[in-house]
Amino acid sequence: MTTENRLTHEELERQAESIMNNFDFERVHKHMEAVDHKWYQDGEMVQPTKDDLKINARRLLTHAIWSDEHCTNVGTGGFVAYKLPWGLRLTFELTWS
Repeated sequence: MTTENRLTHEELERQAESIMNNFDFERVHKHMEAVDHKWYQDGEMVQPTKDDLKINARRLLTHAIWSDEHCTNVGTGGFVAYKLPWGLRLTFELTWS
């Protein structure tokens, strides 16, 4: 951590790699198939592949890492990436209030 008690970009990138290696993309993909959850992609509604899920999740994590905000979140398609004082978090949310 830096003297400001903020994680460095390098520390956050390591966390992102760990998240990507440990997140259960298979479970998310099975859920999306079961409920016919589709994304708008290239002008049409499509069922995302597991690779699409991984690409989207990593893009969100990268966006959160490089945000100028100390704490932020960014999401789309059910995924939400959070940058918090203690690090990164990736979720796939079904509902919230």
